Amino acid sequence: MDVCLVNMPLASLSRPSIALGVLKPMLARAGIAARVLYANLWWVEYVGARHYATFLAPRTEECLIDWLFAGAAFPDFAPDHDAFLDMLFINHPDLFGEGEPAGRALLLELRAQMPDFVDWTARRVLEHEPRIVGCTSTFQQHVASLALLRRIRELDPSVATLLGGANCETVMGRTTHASFPWVDYVVSGEADGLIGDLCAAILRHGSDVPRDLLPPAVFAPAHRRDGYPRVDSGDGYARGTTADLSTVPAPDYDEYFFDEVHRFLYRDFVRPGLPYEASRGCWWGAKSHCTFCGLNGGGMAFRSKPAEQVIAEIDGLVDRYGSRRISTVDNIIDVKYFDSVLPHFAAAERKLNIFFETKANLKKSQVERFKRSGVNWIQPGIESMHSECLRLMRKGVAAWQNVRLLKWCRQYGVFAFWNVIAGFPGERDEWYAEMASWLPLIEHFQPGTFSQLRFDRYSPYFTRAADYGLALRPCRQYAHVYPLSPQDLADQAYFFTEPELALVKHLPERPGTRAVLDLMTRWKPHWPQLRKLELVHDGEATFVLDTRSCAKRERHPVDATDLLLLDACDAAIGDAELSDAVQAHGLAADDVAAHLAALLDAGLILRLDGRLLSLVLDRPEAYAPGIEFPGGSWLYRNRSAEHAADRDANADDALDPVQGA
Repeated sequence: MDVCLVNMPLASLSRPSIALGVLKPMLARAGIAARVLYANLWWVEYVGARHYATFLAPRTEECLIDWLFAGAAFPDFAPDHDAFLDMLFINHPDLFGEGEPAGRALLLELRAQMPDFVDWTARRVLEHEPRIVGCTSTFQQHVASLALLRRIRELDPSVATLLGGANCETVMGRTTHASFPWVDYVVSGEADGLIGDLCAAILRHGSDVPRDLLPPAVFAPAHRRDGYPRVDSGDGYARGTTADLSTVPAPDYDEYFFDEVHRFLYRDFVRPGLPYEASRGCWWGAKSHCTFCGLNGGGMAFRSKPAEQVIAEIDGLVDRYGSRRISTVDNIIDVKYFDSVLPHFAAAERKLNIFFETKANLKKSQVERFKRSGVNWIQPGIESMHSECLRLMRKGVAAWQNVRLLKWCRQYGVFAFWNVIAGFPGERDEWYAEMASWLPLIEHFQPGTFSQLRFDRYSPYFTRAADYGLALRPCRQYAHVYPLSPQDLADQAYFFTEPELALVKHLPERPGTRAVLDLMTRWKPHWPQLRKLELVHDGEATFVLDTRSCAKRERHPVDATDLLLLDACDAAIGDAELSDAVQAHGLAADDVAAHLAALLDAGLILRLDGRLLSLVLDRPEAYAPGIEFPGGSWLYRNRSAEHAADRDANADDALDPVQGA
């Protein structure tokens, strides 16, 4: 075998790695044989499903998995474990459901076992006799990957080691390469356009490829001797970019579906999804980079595959692997797909279950097209319900658009992942008090989560920190994971904090923010069965059924004028537009004003941002019964898993930062 590509923990059990799935056919084009190995599945067999579910609870920046593997990656590094665990258990006092002392003891025991797991994994990889071993690293895969590559080097120094992924972008990749000499090559940015030539050169020259054969976005042993190449953009280090996405093939998931999952000890608990990439970059971010968004590294430019290629590749993946769950990894859907890709799947006899990320300013017809084409799940980038907060984010939408989209998603039975992020520089607590005053009116829509702002590398808050008055520093957990100097740690980290903006610290001083948190915490348990606001036509009369907690009555009788107003306000319009809309019906202005006032008083219409939006649903479509998230599902449940899934039901745990798109 020429190349083994390894997916280390922590990575989803219920879907294969799209990064490695794409690299494999790219290597095949270059005549290089590659195999993808799913060590993340092996690890769960090693630690047990009960413990795996618990590892999903801590936030990514809390570095729990990195800390677990740090002893294997850096055996001579002795951080303060008590200090690390103190930070962890402050946020998760009942992490394992058995109390903090038992949880601490278990984590220390598992950390002590990781060198054995890494050794076993390395020997299993080397059984394939690879000449190159590469790992992909995103979020909490970095230290586990470093540990594996270190052990590979110790067991067989002739094998070249390779690392890439989001954790290796630009200065992070340079720092990894300069600090950990057992990693021969680090790829910064998109690897698919260069992986074939790079691995061909490594197969010819081993661990010392001449500099003139190296792409600019690759850090190699020669750079440790002669210095690292610099560029005049970003943070000074290059990243690979694939300009033409039509050259990127459909991913190859054969090992995951045909080998790994079938042998997986917990295969009965896995419902696999199919990751697919139709585009890269963000067309909105290229116009107005959201202040908190660190996605895409230095490559915001939007590129997408031709519609016919997307259709053929998705159909091909479904045919080959049998799963109809398609989870696109795009930052944002190409709007051209509404008139090309989606109609194909709407008309197809075989119905799929698809996930897309999108912008929140969708038209009603676009939401309906989502539903008809099988896009049952979306992430629309809703991060606030106040327009002033959204301006701070540079989201390019207003609060009324976010509410309108949630309404239309509920109308058509489309799941929408959304949250309220709090803690932005310059925000005011009074904005949250305003949100709290009307949020109960929409509790019949799908609930979101409440999150604290996180500062990510590559976001405007990071790259222009001084402009926002920020003094950012790496999250404290990194110092207990990496044996690096403060400067190298700052160059390695992806997640940063601003202590003075810590929301938990200031929450007692912010009654408006606390009110929003409390409302959103109580929202989920009562939705959707107990909260409705719907038109009911019983044959003799029409009324609005209202079971919201804020309802002034359960039945609101409505007449023709009320129905006209509700229909006119379906898409959110201004007072002048409403006046124009009703004039054609010959209604008296005073009569219209009285009806509108009554509908506003009953909370059937919301006035927001100078617009009037009807909140009433008209025979809403049910969500597809038993439908699962297209990204795949992990069905193993125990006390810890249930705690992890429902952590936002606790007021303190609800401050879990889930950064939006």
